[in-house]
Amino acid sequence: MTLSDEMQRLSQDFLGAYDDRMAAVAGIRTATAQELAEFHSAHQEMGEEQRQRLAGDRDGLASDTAAFMKETDAAHSAMAAEQRQRLAESRDRLASDTAAFMKETDAAHSAMAAEQRQRLAENRDRLASDTAAFMKETDAAHSAMAAEQRQRLAEDRDGLALDTAAFMKETDAAHSAMAEELRQRLAEDRDRLALDTAKMRDGLQAELGDAQRVWSKFTTLMQQRRAGKPAEERPRRPPPRGKKVVAPPPPVVGEEAAPDSYRLP
Repeated sequence: MTLSDEMQRLSQDFLGAYDDRMAAVAGIRTATAQELAEFHSAHQEMGEEQRQRLAGDRDGLASDTAAFMKETDAAHSAMAAEQRQRLAESRDRLASDTAAFMKETDAAHSAMAAEQRQRLAENRDRLASDTAAFMKETDAAHSAMAAEQRQRLAEDRDGLALDTAAFMKETDAAHSAMAEELRQRLAEDRDRLALDTAKMRDGLQAELGDAQRVWSKFTTLMQQRRAGKPAEERPRRPPPRGKKVVAPPPPVVGEEAAPDSYRLP
């Protein structure tokens, strides 16, 4: 076989192999196109099925949502009615408790005022009685001393003139000291009585101010509740003289004043 024949045979083999490869590639392309068409068809079917399912789920969800909203609305209405009833009961109970508290406070203040007046009257009577008894004893002592001195002076008038003058001077100084001591005691008793009276008056005024501030805070709270506004928190001061007393804000202009029983004369 010559070289040209060999080259021709090789060329024919190469061409045959090329044709086979092209036929294989064409077969692969045909199979790929067919698979793509089948996949596209399956994908469309799946999409349609998913759309149908989503539509069914959407309708069911809308129905469930409507039922849930209806049940929620009914539950809210029931809760609102229950809350209104509870608020009405709480308001009535608060009004009753406040009235009872104010009545008890008024009675306590009246009892305290009566007790303080009785104590002051007893102290005043006791002080007057003690003062009268002391003055009576002093007068009796002075009378006894004067009688004794007159008797001694009558017996020793001639020989005891100088001693009598000195004794009278000492007696006058003693009388002056006793009178000064008596005046000092009376002044101290008067000052102590005035101090006790001032302390009692300050305590009553402080308790009256606390009661008025409690009443003012309560009326302000009621106004704010009727107006639908939340109650404002006000700062609190420490209770006076170690007492646990709430210090509410000052009275509100336009509200009813506190009862006359809470006012000092």
